[in-house]
Amino acid sequence: MPLFPTSPLDKAKLRSLLARWLHPQAGELPLSPSDRRKTEQWVIELSWLNAQGLTPEGNLVATKDPYLETTVTDWLIHFHLSTGDQRLWRYVIGDFMSAQITFTQDELLQACIHAFSLESQEQLKKSLKLMLKAYTESNAIAKIQFITKQSKKYSKSYPDLSNTYTMGYIFAKLWEDQFQSRDSILVNEILSEKVKLGVVLGIDQDSLKSELDRLAKHQIIEQRSAKPHSVGIKTQPREENEFPYQIYRCWESSLELLEKAYENDIATPNRPLIQSLASVLDDNDSTPDLLKFLEWASRLSLLERGSNTIVKLAS
Repeated sequence: MPLFPTSPLDKAKLRSLLARWLHPQAGELPLSPSDRRKTEQWVIELSWLNAQGLTPEGNLVATKDPYLETTVTDWLIHFHLSTGDQRLWRYVIGDFMSAQITFTQDELLQACIHAFSLESQEQLKKSLKLMLKAYTESNAIAKIQFITKQSKKYSKSYPDLSNTYTMGYIFAKLWEDQFQSRDSILVNEILSEKVKLGVVLGIDQDSLKSELDRLAKHQIIEQRSAKPHSVGIKTQPREENEFPYQIYRCWESSLELLEKAYENDIATPNRPLIQSLASVLDDNDSTPDLLKFLEWASRLSLLERGSNTIVKLAS
């Protein structure tokens, strides 16, 4: 079986395929049979599509972000490929980049040749090139800033973790995979190499502890004392500088966190809303006619979360 990826990450084709699965009666899919097969491979690897159709996550992506413009969606792409069945992607993110800060494409290739000695070197080179392009091209997932490129050098960057609910969703999915339905765990279990939360987020242990504090502030988790306590009595909140401590989950399902992530995404306004401003803007420049804009905004404010959308547009 060829190493993944074998084709570029093409969001336009992903959009078309997701829209068709969301609306089966929408008409003929504007993709050739070859493009459809390649695009379906991406969607399946992203856990957005299975034999029954769109998965719950895939449906949410197609509904909340039909143009695949948000950082939430970009993080989902990175997360599923970094933790899924594709061993080359897992190796690059989980092993190679955990030990590297800066590298060249050739250095990455040589490491992969050693790690995958039975694979074709030409196929390795092609797949790695496609993978690096996915992280560094603006029409792919460069917005999450996981990898940056300058000249011929690639570097681990400072990833965009501004949307706490996106991180919460990733945390919840890893919790489900490692701890199933457990209500609480010791923080050391999260910091262990087995869970790889820091690896997936691209941050070190100290930064990960800070991000856990952010999850607690957003009531996605609770941080409680690990000190012995009487049976039937709720454990006390974690004391300042107490370590280790217990982490309690506060979500019912990971999908509820994903919905909140989309509701709180501020990276990219929704294109249809911007297009709806076309009748408001002056023909000669991008300055809106004030009266027309107020009328447009008043109609928008009647929609669910409309006021939040206006703030996002203004920013």
